[in-house]
Amino acid sequence: MFHGEKENDLAASREERNRFIREQVRPQKRRQIILWAKRFFVLIVAACIFGAIAGSMIVYIENHFSKPEEEAGLGNLSSSLPSPPLLSEEPEPTATSAAVEGKEIALSKVDKISQRLAAVGNKLNPSLVGVKAKSRAKDWMAGRGNSQTLEYGLIVQETSTVYYILTTHNVVQGQSAVQIQLLDDTTADGTVLGSDDQLNMAMVRVKKSDIEQSLLAQMTVAQLGNGLGMIDGTNIIAVGCPNGVLRSVVTGQIINDSVRASITDGEVQLYCTNIPYAESGNGVVLDTRGRVIGILTTAFPEKTGVMGLSFVRLSGVVPVMELLQRKKNAPNLGIEGISLSISAAKAHDLDVGAYVTEVYAGSPAYEGGMRVADVITKVDDTAISSMIDLYQELLKKKSGDTVIYMVSRKSGKQKIRKELKIKLG
Repeated sequence: MFHGEKENDLAASREERNRFIREQVRPQKRRQIILWAKRFFVLIVAACIFGAIAGSMIVYIENHFSKPEEEAGLGNLSSSLPSPPLLSEEPEPTATSAAVEGKEIALSKVDKISQRLAAVGNKLNPSLVGVKAKSRAKDWMAGRGNSQTLEYGLIVQETSTVYYILTTHNVVQGQSAVQIQLLDDTTADGTVLGSDDQLNMAMVRVKKSDIEQSLLAQMTVAQLGNGLGMIDGTNIIAVGCPNGVLRSVVTGQIINDSVRASITDGEVQLYCTNIPYAESGNGVVLDTRGRVIGILTTAFPEKTGVMGLSFVRLSGVVPVMELLQRKKNAPNLGIEGISLSISAAKAHDLDVGAYVTEVYAGSPAYEGGMRVADVITKVDDTAISSMIDLYQELLKKKSGDTVIYMVSRKSGKQKIRKELKIKLG
C-alpha cells in the first residue's frame, strides 16, 4: 500500500515538473528569441541609416571640395588649347553636372582673355603693310619664293603727301626702293631713306598719291608708347610677322627684363619673351592698350637664346628712327664697352660709367686718344653711368661734331682722369 502511494507521488511530481517547464521555461526561450530578433533588426536598420549618411557625405565632399582642384588643373592646360573664333557663341550652361559647368566657366575665362588680347593686336592692321625688296620680287607666275622676302612695315608718321614706314634693314639692304604691299594686296613703290644694321631697322617713304583713295581712308598711323615700367610677367602682343607670316598676332609675357647686348658705341636693353622663336620673325610689340612699345629682334641669340623672341624697347631707338627719317646715319665714336655697376666699380677701384673693352683702329675714338680700359664718365656736361647713357648722348650729336669726353683710367695704383676732345665720324 505504501509502495503504491510512493509511485503515485513520483508520477505526480514528474507531471508537475513537466507542467512547470511548459508554463515557465519554454515561454522564456521564446521571449529571448524574439528579443534577439528585434535587436538584429535594429542593427540592420542602423547600418542602413549610417551607410546612407556616409554616402551622402562622400558625394557632398566630392562635389564641393574637389572642384577647385579640378578647375585649377584645367586652367594649367587651357593655355595650350586653341581659342575659338572671336564671334563664336558660348553654349548655355546646363545643370546636368556641377563639375562640367565649372570647367566650362574656367575655359570661358581663358578664351575671353585670349580673344581680348587678339582683338587689341588686330586693331593695328590698318597701320601694317608688307615690305618686299624689288630686285628679288618675282611675278607669282614665275616663282613661288616671293613670300620669303615679305617683312613687316609699320606706319609711324604721315604728312599731307607721304607715309613714313618702319621696317627691317634685312629687306632694304642694298636697295634704294622697295615694294609696299597694302591691305588689299596691291602694291606701291617705296623709297628707302636709311637703315641701321645693328638694330635691324630701316625707314621707308611711300607717296599717298600712289595709293587709292579707298585704301587711304582705311590706313592709320600707329600709336607709339614708351614701354616704361615693363617687368617680368608683363603681358605683351607681338604683331607684324612674329612667326614669319604677315598680320599674325601672338600673345605672351616678358620673362627676362635684365638682358643687355653690346653694339658699336653703346648697349641696348633686351626683353626676352615666351613667344616661340622664329628665325624669320620680325615685327613690333604692343602693350595691352595697343601702343607700340618695342621692336622684335633676332640679332642677339647669344644673349637671348633661340627658345623665345626678344625685343628692344621703342623709346631707346626713337632717336635712330628720327635720324633715318632724315636720311642721316648715327654719328660714330668707334668703341665697344660694358656698363660698370657701382659694386663692380667699387670692387676694382674704378669710376662708375661706360667701361671701354675695344677701340677700333682708325676710329674717331682711337684718333682722339681713347684706349681699352678707359671709363667714360661724362659727355660734355652730362654724366654717364652706363653704355646705354653713352649711346643716347651720342645720338643727340651730329657727324663732325667735336665732343668732350671725360675718362678715367688706372695706372698702377694711381687713378688718372683726363678730357678727350674727339671729332665724331
